[in-house]
Amino acid sequence: MQQCFMFIDTGNGWTPVNDSTKDVAALDSFTIDWGSDGIDEQPEPAVMSFTLRDRAGRLAGQALTLAGMKVVVQFSNQPRWMDLSPTLGRWSDLRIPLATLHKTYSPDSPDSPDSPDSPATTIFAGTVSTGGSVEPSGDAWLISLSATSLMAVWKRLQSQGPTDAGSKWDGAHWIGTPADRLKELNRRAAAQGAPEAHLDGLPLPSSVAPYTASEHPSQLDLLHRLAAGPRLPQWHETYSGATSSLHPLCLTDQIAVHLTTDGKLSVLTNGETRKALDAGDIIASTSLTITEPITQVVINVKRVKSNNGKLSFDDIEITMGDQNRLPPQLTVTQKSHTLDSDMLAVDESGGVWNSGPVSTVSDTDRTNIAEWLETHDLRMVPKTVTFDSRRIDPARFPWAYVASPSGAFLIAKAKASILVGSDGRPAFTGPVMTIGGTLRYRWSAGTPTLTQEATITPLRPLLARQPTWSDLAKSTLEWRQIDMHICDLSMIQTID
Repeated sequence: MQQCFMFIDTGNGWTPVNDSTKDVAALDSFTIDWGSDGIDEQPEPAVMSFTLRDRAGRLAGQALTLAGMKVVVQFSNQPRWMDLSPTLGRWSDLRIPLATLHKTYSPDSPDSPDSPDSPATTIFAGTVSTGGSVEPSGDAWLISLSATSLMAVWKRLQSQGPTDAGSKWDGAHWIGTPADRLKELNRRAAAQGAPEAHLDGLPLPSSVAPYTASEHPSQLDLLHRLAAGPRLPQWHETYSGATSSLHPLCLTDQIAVHLTTDGKLSVLTNGETRKALDAGDIIASTSLTITEPITQVVINVKRVKSNNGKLSFDDIEITMGDQNRLPPQLTVTQKSHTLDSDMLAVDESGGVWNSGPVSTVSDTDRTNIAEWLETHDLRMVPKTVTFDSRRIDPARFPWAYVASPSGAFLIAKAKASILVGSDGRPAFTGPVMTIGGTLRYRWSAGTPTLTQEATITPLRPLLARQPTWSDLAKSTLEWRQIDMHICDLSMIQTID
């Protein structure tokens, strides 16, 4: 069976804490709170609370010196053929289904998080915070600590940015192009051992406003304001080996829903076909969240003016509405989703600025926002969704058990799947994604158990082309094979 592994570094390299018989301590349990609780806030650095079982007391005696210790948690990947134990015997003697063969495998504790002999998925990487406790437990000691992910360094870094001696800047800092600003942010982060931010194709504005000498935002705030725009990016931390990186999750991006050859709904995520999860395998609240309607997106952008040759900047609003897609009763009272951006949108400096063009939002951006508002307001999601490794196998669905966004997936056969929205499309069924949650690891009856209580958000389905009856006629499927409601057909973009 797959297992979680932890490694610590007190300054002398990585030390595994997985096996009480050979390691300085063994991982007993952990809880990771990560991401955000909703679309209206940026993710905070992940926080992991964990407990180590120290049988010899070697680590417990040094507990006061563990603050600042590096820590990595990984989940072992599926075994390769070469990893399977000879004790299984001959293939001809095995009666184990191939789908569950991996459960017979118990991986050895690797020596480091980058061990090539034990490939694994990193769940968390960070540093131990101050505080904690040590208490006796039978013939061992339990050490309870907490750690914060490396994104926290971006939140702590808060110093003067690049300047320019020109008189028009009047002592301002963080002067330069958007690309220059991102490069400098990454340079400072790398110097502190923090993750770098990657755009993943997210466009930057043409120009950004600087900050006055009295303003010193954190690097994390600078990143959020640099990239804020109509794709509504949330910046999440993803992990690889002993490191992590920051990537945008764009809430307005579209997801195509497929009908596969076996009559199942699926989505394509990161090159992987994900068939819809059976609602019976998910521990989900039967209560659905009716979201407070958002009727418009407002981006606070910058306008530049000149006074006696010195530049000044103030805020103006770019408002994008629903383009009459929402029912009239929802728009009686306006509620905005608001972003703060450093994007320069208006130049009234009379030529004094002269440091790059201004930016605006396109008609396509406005249409995308209108479609996203429709999806957000007319789709319902469960109040709570929990993935449990005893019901949903981490070997088959590893994306459900990480402290970072899952990517798009579908939930099918839910009681709420029969509900139809005012737009004629399903009120429940459709692409969703995790944007935060609480990931827990425990031993239960001698079995390592993972659970993820996730916050999910609906995603905008791609509706560029609606399949016709003639498209269905090309398929070899019979109607009795298509286990879905008629309204679900309206979501399908491609018949595979």
